[in-house]
Amino acid sequence: MNGTAFAIAPRDAHARGPRAHRASEPWNGEVKRILAVRLDHLGDVLMTTPALHALRSGTGARHMTRHITLLASPTGAAIARHLPDVDDVIEYDAPWTSDARSTAGAEPADAALLARLRAGRFDAAAIFTVYSQNPLPAATLCFLAGIERRLAHCRENPYALLTHWLPEREPLADVRHEVERQLALVRSVGAEIDDDDARMRVRVDPSARATLAEKLRQRGVDPACHPVVVHPGASAASRRYPAPLSCRALCRSARIARAIR
Repeated sequence: MNGTAFAIAPRDAHARGPRAHRASEPWNGEVKRILAVRLDHLGDVLMTTPALHALRSGTGARHMTRHITLLASPTGAAIARHLPDVDDVIEYDAPWTSDARSTAGAEPADAALLARLRAGRFDAAAIFTVYSQNPLPAATLCFLAGIERRLAHCRENPYALLTHWLPEREPLADVRHEVERQLALVRSVGAEIDDDDARMRVRVDPSARATLAEKLRQRGVDPACHPVVVHPGASAASRRYPAPLSCRALCRSARIARAIR
């Protein structure tokens, strides 16, 4: 006994059995078809774009062509065609997410999804979550689809459901920005990009640019002056920049803008 009411302390008891591999071995040249799983909101998909770019073009992928399919919710799938690092998208209203619709009669759709994932012959799956979400339902789906490599952050021991995993440290240890969280996940399997390249990526249609320019002109703003639109705040703490730093960044940006006019 170790002084507790248990022979093994509860925090360690789950870790004594067979465990999945910690994410330490890089995904090599055999990993060419990747399923990126992001089943929550449009903004969450947007925050994942630097990690998608790292999987596609970062260290370990520069001398090969990788194909990335995004498995996303209906709202997340809406932005997929604007993402330069996404080759294909599969829409799925997962029953374990907060915005899931009724699951009544969903069995045929779930069976069709599983068949489509099997047909995709994916070499690996990267499951992107926030710390309050459990990755294991998505990991189970990928396991049943026969996807050999399955990566995610996970609080519990995932055993065979994940082949590569990072122990979940948030929110007790710290809370990282959402972009950095997802970059850390793919970095653990060798997909790295330079800090200067770690930006969100969206492809904007020329028609959308023209529409925005017209709306600005209607409000007395000349599009040629290159206005900066600021959207402070976010619903999730992991996507919020601290208010004092936001003020400093905006003040500095204003000084720089005035200096280069």
